[in-house]
Amino acid sequence: MSFVSPEFALIALIFFPIYWSLSRHRSIQLGFLTISGYALYATWSVQFACILLVFSTYIWLAGHWVQSCKTTPGRKLWFSISVLVSLTLLLTSKYYEFVRQTLAALMPNLGLQALLPIIDIVAPAGISFFTFQAVTYLVWQYETKPPRTSFVHLLLFLSFWPTLFAGPIMRAGDFFAQLGGTEVGLPRQTHKAIYYILLGLFQKMVFASWLAGTFVDEAFKYPDAQTFVTSLAAIAGYSLQIFLDFAGYTLIVTGLALMLGFSLPINFKQPYLAINLQEFWRHWHISLSSFIRDYIYIPLGGNRKGFVHTQFNILLAMVISGLWHGANSTFIVWGTLHGLGVVFINLYDKALGKDQAMPVIMARIFTLSYVALAWVFFRADNNEAALQLLAGLANGLGKTEFQHGLLAAFIIIFFLLSAQAQRIEQACVQRLTELRWVALTLLVSALAFVAIVLGPSGVPGFIYYRF
Repeated sequence: MSFVSPEFALIALIFFPIYWSLSRHRSIQLGFLTISGYALYATWSVQFACILLVFSTYIWLAGHWVQSCKTTPGRKLWFSISVLVSLTLLLTSKYYEFVRQTLAALMPNLGLQALLPIIDIVAPAGISFFTFQAVTYLVWQYETKPPRTSFVHLLLFLSFWPTLFAGPIMRAGDFFAQLGGTEVGLPRQTHKAIYYILLGLFQKMVFASWLAGTFVDEAFKYPDAQTFVTSLAAIAGYSLQIFLDFAGYTLIVTGLALMLGFSLPINFKQPYLAINLQEFWRHWHISLSSFIRDYIYIPLGGNRKGFVHTQFNILLAMVISGLWHGANSTFIVWGTLHGLGVVFINLYDKALGKDQAMPVIMARIFTLSYVALAWVFFRADNNEAALQLLAGLANGLGKTEFQHGLLAAFIIIFFLLSAQAQRIEQACVQRLTELRWVALTLLVSALAFVAIVLGPSGVPGFIYYRF
């Protein structure tokens, strides 16, 4: 069930009053929230919900085993085994077929026979996100030795429905610290939550859907039939679509979490205003990029083993970030492009010095152009299709239509508003705060109705549900 479906809206109107009414009975309320997460997950697949329950049970037991070890070598061994086992479901369900097909193509060339059988495996929805959250729990248990977590609380952490399907990735320490606080159970920052939900609804339902239907989907479906104008519109359109889709999703679930009394980590900070790729990754999908930094890049050695080794670690971390998104060579190319881009910037700075940086406006244009071109591989079905779409930029100009002018105007407005995003948020939240509840209800209902009317027919899926 999607967070932008009428069914979810109807259930939310029933769920939240019941949830808030249980605020004086914390254990019952958290149990109710846990059951709601599994019920929502079961609307996708009852089998997925059962898998999540078994997986969560293992993670809880593994955390207990890690804490129970008295010796440092023993704890380290159990921790390593626990993390590897916790990744087994993710690696098997998402990457087995990719590995099997790759070996089947390579082994005959080496005079060997590929022996891996064909297995029909369906990856559970949101597996990448709840697996990474499970890893943060095991690390938390290993490094900080917190008080033993209750089984129900662990089930809640991994089934917390605002983050279950597409993040943001919550760190276990942050989540359980909130569970021990007094704000959980009742709405917090209600007017900001309303603003987030409405803004996210418009970003996803109206703008991202318009970009996809008008410029993106058709061009990527027929990449070899594009002209300069249509290729450029598809590249620019998808760059905006994926941001508005994923940032819109994050805003919606952040608002919903606030209504539950939880605060989610910030996942986007206007990444398209970045002046280089390093800054882009500090502002794009922050919960994932910080996870890759803390749990992959730094354990590999980070920047502690010299300049050359640092560049290798950066490249490897970015390739892994690409693979995390899916078992497809296009994601490997996308991650590699970002890794090579960051390495190039570091080499440039080392050779010429950071004081030789280009002007800010040029740096932003260069960074955005590079990111946009890399997005082509992220979106395309295969590398050949990506190259065909990029080759369209070298074709004839093509026919310019009114919709392309609209896209150009939309891009200009998008960046003007992005530069003032924080100020706009503060102003809108303040105005919402000043409204009486009747006026607020009417305004929210009207804006939600407009978003539905302007949106596509049916319930559009979120891009990051794939991962």
